[in-house]
Amino acid sequence: MADTLLVTVVIGTEYQERYKALFFENHKAYASKCGYDMTVVTDFLDKSNQHPCFISLQKSLVCSQEFSQKYKYIIYVDADILFNIKTATPLDLLVKNQKVYIANEYTQPTPNARLEIQRLNNWEKSAKDYYALAGLELETNAVLNTGVMIFNPNAHRDVLEDIYLQAVKTGLNHPRGFHFEQAMIGYGLQKYNLWEPLPNEWNAIWMLQKLMPNNSVNLLDFYHQNKAVHFAGNCDVHLIPQLLSAYYGN
Repeated sequence: MADTLLVTVVIGTEYQERYKALFFENHKAYASKCGYDMTVVTDFLDKSNQHPCFISLQKSLVCSQEFSQKYKYIIYVDADILFNIKTATPLDLLVKNQKVYIANEYTQPTPNARLEIQRLNNWEKSAKDYYALAGLELETNAVLNTGVMIFNPNAHRDVLEDIYLQAVKTGLNHPRGFHFEQAMIGYGLQKYNLWEPLPNEWNAIWMLQKLMPNNSVNLLDFYHQNKAVHFAGNCDVHLIPQLLSAYYGN
């Protein structure tokens, strides 16, 4: 048995079909390359709160399952993460302490470019404002993106459960949608000083690069430059078959 488990949460027929068509084989290939076990969660881990708005919050519970207790590390990845199989090395090798490894998306593409993207799209003006929209008060310059996270089940289970329980109290039909889940997890990890920056190449958000003023990087180059690309917001997911064909020569 491996020491590390790769976990994805994919709930709902539509999402499962897209995941199977575009991402499953990629995740399987990465897990195989690294010697990881892999599981795809297709149902609510919390049977008492099976509302669609809590689907993304299930990632907070992956360390609380019977299947997770036998692993040293749990690598959680969203169902729209595409690994670069040529360059993606074992993620567990990055771990140097007992914190959750997670990317700060407010450094993408660069800190200054990100603030300009926010301004041009009339989005929140700061990381502090991002959390305030979810009803959270936090002095910070970081917005943690939950698309890729490295957990230690023994060290992080209790905190993640607490984050989940707090989130379900106020998250039902919250106007922030999936951003509410991300805000709650990011808030909790920062509040407890329990996060370590994951290099952006492991959760490189294509939409942000594409929105960068005067962007000159195409998707193929972006994929080549990074180890895992995040197709957040469904940005250009329809191009994935073409991308993989061009990159791997299939």
